Amino acid sequence: MRLTHILASLSLITAISFCTMNTIARAQEAPKLKVTPLQKEALTGQVDKEVLTIIVEWPPGSGTGLHTHPGDEYTTVLEGEIVGRKEGAEAKTYTAGQSYHNEPGIVHEANNKGNATAKTFNVFVIEKGKPVTEPVKR
Repeated sequence: MRLTHILASLSLITAISFCTMNTIARAQEAPKLKVTPLQKEALTGQVDKEVLTIIVEWPPGSGTGLHTHPGDEYTTVLEGEIVGRKEGAEAKTYTAGQSYHNEPGIVHEANNKGNATAKTFNVFVIEKGKPVTEPVKR
């Protein structure tokens, strides 16, 4: 009888722990970026390249994580501010009206550490047929 009581208590503790950890994990997930594709076209004179343009809305606390691109990325902040960091360099804050460039293959990340939604206009000149972004795992 006592063993049954102990096993029931352990099962209850395990279930509560699982639910609590699952709730905490969901609460700690960063908000998702909203990406709106605008255009995808071949790059004139270069059959192996294409140009993609997008608008990205960055809720407070959102970010990209470390990643690379198979081509150049040009970004202009339209609203709010974005903190960008290239691997091995200091982070820089870009505000509305400022632009930055990430070279092909450079490991970098960007985040909205502010309290308001930020918005960017991004242009990618990438190798045709390749994914726009490749996550980097460390």
